[in-house]
Amino acid sequence: MEVVVGLAILALIVWWFARRKKQPLHPADLSMLPERFVVYDLETTGLEASRHEIIEIGAILVNRDSDDHLTFQTLVKPRKRIPKKITQITGITTEMVAQEARPLQEALTLFREFVGDLPLVAFNAEFDDAFLRTACASIDTSPFTNEVCCALKLARRAWPGRKSFRLSDLARDGNLSAEGTHRALGDCRRTMVVYAAAANKVGTYR
Repeated sequence: MEVVVGLAILALIVWWFARRKKQPLHPADLSMLPERFVVYDLETTGLEASRHEIIEIGAILVNRDSDDHLTFQTLVKPRKRIPKKITQITGITTEMVAQEARPLQEALTLFREFVGDLPLVAFNAEFDDAFLRTACASIDTSPFTNEVCCALKLARRAWPGRKSFRLSDLARDGNLSAEGTHRALGDCRRTMVVYAAAANKVGTYR
């Protein structure tokens, strides 16, 4: 884990979306967000939780009233080789997970300790939640029971006129860095900003 500095960015994206619509700029009100919550993202070997596997977990423990946030990141060992298409998208190779990854049970245990009982936020939360539940079931451990919020659903409510709600497109329009795209921690950083901006626009965190 490490400390990152990033909460100040939350205000910037709110300002950017306001400027794009030629609305008056004003400081972001983040009071509707929980004081502490965890933004997380999974990289997987495919799109179906029933037959594909988690290969990376990334998370940011966000402190709403601070610029300092703890991060969590680990590669996860899958049972099968990583498909070439997934390696092309994520840069994660079978050789990388063989050398650096943790077994699924260890990775989930550490992630659970990091998360505690805090609310979870993910972009397209149904996707990530399905993989988490399937992974927990595969090692006979209890599922996560944390409150779950979906940044994608909130973004759709905040900006209903958009043509694309892909995270990469939202991030690009918010002038966010594309560094670490399709890696868990990089996507967490973008999700954190998009989620906070959408919450500010809608006036609720879920």
